[in-house]
Amino acid sequence: ISFESLPVKTFGDPPFELLANSNSGLPVVLKSLDESKAVVTGNMVSIIGAGAVIIVASQDGNENYLPAEDVSRELTINKADQTITFDPLPPVNLDEGTFTLSATSSSMLPISFSSSDETKVSISGNIVTVKEVGSVTITAAQSGNGNYNAASPVSQTFCVNPPAPTITVIENHGATLL
Repeated sequence: ISFESLPVKTFGDPPFELLANSNSGLPVVLKSLDESKAVVTGNMVSIIGAGAVIIVASQDGNENYLPAEDVSRELTINKADQTITFDPLPPVNLDEGTFTLSATSSSMLPISFSSSDETKVSISGNIVTVKEVGSVTITAAQSGNGNYNAASPVSQTFCVNPPAPTITVIENHGATLL
C-alpha cells in the first residue's frame, strides 16, 4: 500500500481527500481509529474535533493477492482560533441600576465578563449592576475548549455618571420659580 503522510489540519477545515493505493490494483479501505476527531467516508475525511487521530489504509487481498500490510498515518488537527465581538459601551447614569452586556465569540462558545472595579460595577453572568460613579473597564473573555484556542480578551471602558438632576417647580405668590 502506498499512503502519503497527512497534512496538518485545523478544526473547521473542510473535508479533504486521502490518496492511497496498492500495487495489486485492489481497492484500499481507509478508516479512522477515532471518529470523535475524524470520520472517513470512502477516501474523504471530515474533521470532527481537534487532536491526533490515526488513519489506517488496508487492502484485504483476493484469490490472486494476499492481504497487504496495513499502513497507518497520523492526522494532526489543530485547535481553531476564535475572536470576540464586543461593541463599545455607552455611558450610564448611576440611577440606571442594571443593564445587560452583549458579546459574541466566532466559535459561538459562551463569553465571560469581568469588571476592573467591583466597587463601581459588579457583574453576574452578563448583568451589570451600577454601584458608584467613575470610569470602569469591562473585559469579555472566552477561554476556549477542546476544539478552540482561547480568544484574545476584548475590553471596553465606559463612565458611570452621577444621576441626572431633578428640577422641581415651586409656586411662590403667583410667580413660578425654578
